[in-house]
Parts: sequence; C-alpha cells; structure tokens
Amino acid sequence: MGNEIIEGSFHAHQVPLPAAATDDEQLKLLNQWLASYKPHELFEADGSPKAVVTSIIPEKAEFRMGQRRETYAGYTPLEVADWKGFALEAGTEASCMLTIGNLIDKILVDNPTTCRMFSPDELESNKLNAVFRHTNRNFQWDPETHARGGRVIEILSEHTCQGLLQGIYLINC
Repeated sequence: MGNEIIEGSFHAHQVPLPAAATDDEQLKLLNQWLASYKPHELFEADGSPKAVVTSIIPEKAEFRMGQRRETYAGYTPLEVADWKGFALEAGTEASCMLTIGNLIDKILVDNPTTCRMFSPDELESNKLNAVFRHTNRNFQWDPETHARGGRVIEILSEHTCQGLLQGIYLINC
C-alpha cells in the first residue's frame, strides 16, 4: 500500500485473520470473534430467524416497502452487456472476481444515470476494482472522493447499503 492512508479510509478493511483456514489458533480466534455477535440470540439451530427478528415485520402490506407500488414505479431496466463477451476460452485461468469486475464496469458505463453499485464490502480486496476505471467511490467524508460524482457506495454494513439503495430509488421515482 505504500504511502496510502489506511485509518479512516476504505483501506482499513482487510481480512483480520488471513490464515484461519490453516492455523488452528487463528481459527479459534475467528470463532470467538464471530460468537461475540451472539447469533444464537437471533437464529434457530436450522438457521431460520427467531421470533425476535420476525416480530418487527409489519403485518399490513401497506407498511411493507416491497409491496408498495411506489417502490417500483420509477424502475428503469439496465442495459446489460452480453456476458458471453466476457467469457474466457476453456482451459484459460483467470480470476472470476476480476472478470466479473469488468462486466460490472461495462454495466456502469452503459447506464450512466440509472446504475449505482452498493457494496457491503471493500472492492479492491475482493478484486472488483475494475469498476473504478470509469467511476469513483461516493464517500462524503473522505477528501479524496468527496463530491466527485462517484457511483460506488462502499460501506461495511449490509443494512445501511439496503437503506441507501431504497432511499435513492424512492427519490428517483
């Protein structure tokens, strides 16, 4: 990374225990960390959500965003390039993430006013940084990307990404 700012930037998110797959001590630490989120309080043994989670879902359809006409009224289908143009010859080795990053970049280019990318994870470490060929991140707090018109929203919270996506969609209806 060299002289890049790490703290307070998208570079701060990296794999905390990179050898957990082969190092028993790191695996133990990873399991302890994940258990600290107390998933047993939210999920049944079969993985289904407990009543404490499902009880907040509104019973009336008019209070469920996904069932309101306004949620979809402004929908504009994306122009999506034929994925076959990004396929590789049999026997060729390539990163699937780098390859799909090229397709996503093309989708962003072909849909300059109707497409944004919402990512609940940092894109560079996931090898999806091809999307930055034609756009930037849209961080409001980061001087490097503030108000630069980027169409990539990158934040380590699936809930916030979904809320941003829904809010932007409703504003554009």
